[in-house]
Amino acid sequence: MKRRLQVIQGGKGKPPSLPEAPLRLFKARSTGNLVRESTVYYDVAFNWYCLERNEPPAPYEQLIAGYEALDNRRRALLEADVNRYLTAAESNALKAYLLGKHGLEASIEEIPLPIEGRTFLTGAGARNVVYDFLELSEEEGYSLSFKIWGYYTTTNCLSSPSLEKGVEFVEKSLELLGFDPEISQNRLYQVVKALYDRYGLYVAAADIEESPFQRQDGS
Repeated sequence: MKRRLQVIQGGKGKPPSLPEAPLRLFKARSTGNLVRESTVYYDVAFNWYCLERNEPPAPYEQLIAGYEALDNRRRALLEADVNRYLTAAESNALKAYLLGKHGLEASIEEIPLPIEGRTFLTGAGARNVVYDFLELSEEEGYSLSFKIWGYYTTTNCLSSPSLEKGVEFVEKSLELLGFDPEISQNRLYQVVKALYDRYGLYVAAADIEESPFQRQDGS
């Protein structure tokens, strides 16, 4: 006697739902060289942020510490910051876009939630720093579904005129000291950059337009 097998749906009860993963927000930052007209600025920090987000990633009460007790001005400032952060999916998409489009690495930093203070355009001396903005989402071929801009400053960045003059300064210094080593230009560039990165030493191009040396009488 053959048995007939009939397939039926499972029990009436729904399978247990998995708990939702807590929301995580991130900041993205890149370091690269910036060309402005004929000048190159080295190791400029680009701070990326989401622009014009229609809805917050989650209710503000969950993302901002003591949200209900904040005055209107403080609340608006922190709401703006929250909307600039990136979700995990957005961070990964931006990282892939920057690498594929510009060959630029991006470091991703997770933001502790709920936030208690501002993290954009802040820091020591930030009020005295002039920031410029890079409109990434406006460039040709932009493919992300959300708008990204970046803010940066060239303040304290080594520039190509200073780098070139620095190389000249090192060469002339070695010559005056009686050294005549065979050092490649690339190695001299590395030395000048290292002097700036480690010790903050550089040659200001405007100060040596006539000559890299100054006479003892100050002329």
